[in-house]
Amino acid sequence: MKSRILNRVFCFVLAVVTTNCVKDEVAIPSLECTQPNFTVNRSVEEVHKTADAIVAQYKYDDIIEAYVVSSDEHGNFFKTISFQTLATATKPAIGFSVPVDVSNTYIDFRVGNKVYLKLKDQYTDIFYGGLRIGSIYVNSFNEGGVGRLSPNIYKTVLHASCTTVNETVLTKTVALNELLQDSYLNTLVEIPDVQFASDAIGRHYYESSNDVGGGTNWSLEDKLGNKVFFRTSSYADFASSIVPSGSGKVKGILTKFGTDYQLLARSEKDVALNDKRNTPFFAENFESVVANTNINLAGWTNIVQKGSLYWKGSVYSGNGCAEYAISGTKVASNVGWLISPKINLDVHTGEILTFRAAQHHLDVDSPLNALDVFISNNFDGVNVASATWIPLKANLPIQATPWYQFVGSGGIDLSSYSGKVHIAFRYTGSGKTLTLDGAFQIDDVQIYGEK
Repeated sequence: MKSRILNRVFCFVLAVVTTNCVKDEVAIPSLECTQPNFTVNRSVEEVHKTADAIVAQYKYDDIIEAYVVSSDEHGNFFKTISFQTLATATKPAIGFSVPVDVSNTYIDFRVGNKVYLKLKDQYTDIFYGGLRIGSIYVNSFNEGGVGRLSPNIYKTVLHASCTTVNETVLTKTVALNELLQDSYLNTLVEIPDVQFASDAIGRHYYESSNDVGGGTNWSLEDKLGNKVFFRTSSYADFASSIVPSGSGKVKGILTKFGTDYQLLARSEKDVALNDKRNTPFFAENFESVVANTNINLAGWTNIVQKGSLYWKGSVYSGNGCAEYAISGTKVASNVGWLISPKINLDVHTGEILTFRAAQHHLDVDSPLNALDVFISNNFDGVNVASATWIPLKANLPIQATPWYQFVGSGGIDLSSYSGKVHIAFRYTGSGKTLTLDGAFQIDDVQIYGEK
C-alpha cells in the first residue's frame, strides 16, 4: 500500500513538472549577423579585364563584392561557388566562379547573399571564357591554373555580409538564341519557351549509360533550332528523377566546358516545364546516318550537281548530322544538294522551319563557299536544275563561328507557301582554291505548325 501511495505521488509530481515544461516554452534565440567592415575598392569588371588565360597572382590589397547565385545544397554543384554582380540599367551582371575545397557551402553562402572577396595573394585566370578566382594549382604537366581554396583559408578570402537580396533581382531572362555567349557565364539565367529534346523524354536526369565526366548532358531546345546542354551530376538529389516532357522555362547557372555551354540547375525546382510540349509535324535528326557514308535516308535526295562529292553522314559524341566536306578532291567546283522528302503544307497553318548548322575550316565568308537553303514546289525528285528554288533567309554559321559549334537557323516562316514542297540544303565550294574548301553540317531539321 505504501508503495502504491508513493508511486501516485511520484506520478502526480512528474505530471506537474511535465505540464509546466510544456507551458513555459523557451524562446528560440534569433540569429544575429555581424556585418564585416570592408571597403570595396575594386570592381569585378576591372578584375575581369586584367585576367587572361595565364594564371596570375593578384598582388594588390583589393576587395570586390558580388552575390552568390549557385548552391551545392542539392548536389549538382561540387566544390565551386558562382557569384555575380548586380545588373544596372547600363551594365549587365558579370559572373565568376571560386573553387573551394569545401562541401555544404550553401550553409554559409546562400543564394542572394552579398559576399566580400579579399583578392590579395589569390590567383585569377580565364578558363573556357569564364573568370576564376582561387588558389594556385599545377597539374602533372607543370601547367598552372586556378585551384580550390583550402578549408583553412577560404573564409579569410570570402566574407559573407548581412545583406541578402531576392534571387529575382539576380535572375536574367534570356532567350536561348541569345544565351550562348561568354558574357553570361556564371550568372543566374532563366530561359523561356524551351523543352528537353526528344531523346531525353522518359529518361532520368542522370544515367550511367550516358555519363560524361560524372554527369549527364541532355539538350534543351527551343522552336527556333537553338540548343544548350542541361547538365546533371550523378550526385544531384534529383539525378534519378524523370526528365519532364512539357515545355516552359528553366533556370540555372550558365557554365562552359571546351566549346560546350552547359546549364546547371541548383535544384529540380529550377525546371518548370508545365506547358504543352511543342511537337514538329516534320523532323529529321540524322541519328541514323553512318559516318563517312553517303546519306541515304528514306525520302531524302542526295544529288551531286558539280564535282563528285555527296553529302555524307557525320557522327561525333553519339550525335549524327549531315555534312559536306571537301577532302582531297581537286575539282574547281563542288555543288551538292541534300533535299527533303515532300512536305504537305496544307495540313497545318503558321508553319515555321528550323534547323541547326555548323561549319569547320571555313576561311572566308563568300558565296563561292557557302551553305544555302531553298524551298520548291515543283522538284520532281531527280532534276534539281529544272526546278524552281526560292531562297530562304536563315541564320547560318560564318567564318567567325567556332568550328563545329551549331547555331540555330531562327524561325523561317513558311506560312505563305502551300501544297507539297521540298526543303533543300545546297553546298557550294572548291577543291582547288584552298580558301574555298570549308565544310558545313546540318542537323535537327524541323517544321512546326498549328492544326
